[in-house]
Amino acid sequence: MNIFLDSSVAVAASLSTTGASREVFNHAARQGWRLFVSPWVLREVRENLANKPPEAAHAWVSLRAKATVEDDELTFDWPIVFEASKDKPVLFSALACADVLLTLDRRDFRDLLGQTIYGLRVVTPGEFLRIEREGGGLP
Repeated sequence: MNIFLDSSVAVAASLSTTGASREVFNHAARQGWRLFVSPWVLREVRENLANKPPEAAHAWVSLRAKATVEDDELTFDWPIVFEASKDKPVLFSALACADVLLTLDRRDFRDLLGQTIYGLRVVTPGEFLRIEREGGGLP
């Protein structure tokens, strides 16, 4: 399964060793999940971690090694109504390479959370892990 990570998930995983965002990173290799980010996401992570404790930036270095960087997608061929223009590159990049978009951004992705758009599921890390456990994919 290909999973695209919004910057909110990467930052949360860097800040906490026990949250759902970190658990996604911890289970990825074992579960055969491929984690993806884009240059857009990496820039947002850098900007957000600049204001956090230095330990978070150090944690991100090791977590970042578990993700593949895909090119930013700035346009999409199919019609999409999505108000949060700042996060369109996140959605478009996820649509180009992933089965699932994980985000904690309830403001910009509010209308898409829990939905599927052109086959892409948009969920929080916690919801994703719950679905995987219920489906027998996780212990």
